[in-house]
Amino acid sequence: MIMEMISIVLGIILLGTAGYGYGDSGFDLRQLRFLIDMPSLVIILVFTVPVMFRGGVWKDFKRACMLLRKDYGCHLSELRRSLDVVEMLQKQVVFAGVVCVLMSLISILRRLSDLASLGPNMAVAILTMLYAMIFEMLLLPLQLEAKRRIIGYMEVDTDMESGAAFAGSESEKDIAQKEQAGDTEERQI
Repeated sequence: MIMEMISIVLGIILLGTAGYGYGDSGFDLRQLRFLIDMPSLVIILVFTVPVMFRGGVWKDFKRACMLLRKDYGCHLSELRRSLDVVEMLQKQVVFAGVVCVLMSLISILRRLSDLASLGPNMAVAILTMLYAMIFEMLLLPLQLEAKRRIIGYMEVDTDMESGAAFAGSESEKDIAQKEQAGDTEERQI
């Protein structure tokens, strides 16, 4: 799962430096500056981070991050809480991105008479949504790992139940055979 997250980040950096859409064919790190807008990043974080600090959500999110380690184990109830937190954060990030884009578009439409600022302002609005989608992509492996662990617990429980049912049916057969053998012995006496 960590490799998926690293590949997401590297893919974004590669696309940002490739000059995609600029007509350039080479890689140029200076083009990354067009993808960096700190106010947009701060706005997304302002909408999402405070939610994590209420009532144990931060602890559950840290546990979800720890699930990326193969040797980390926890109870089923903790896995479910971690999955709930990751899914809540995914929704929170997307909604924060949409709200920021809509607010930016409203601001742009108010100043539509200044056509020279239209392009840069639209770029900032779109960058906010880009950041939201990047965070969403980084949360997807956490969600997948939590779901995989929960399914793993369910498979173990199902195997145990079917094994117990199988063992139970065998013991019932044994009991019935013993009772039948006992009845046969009584008749012989």
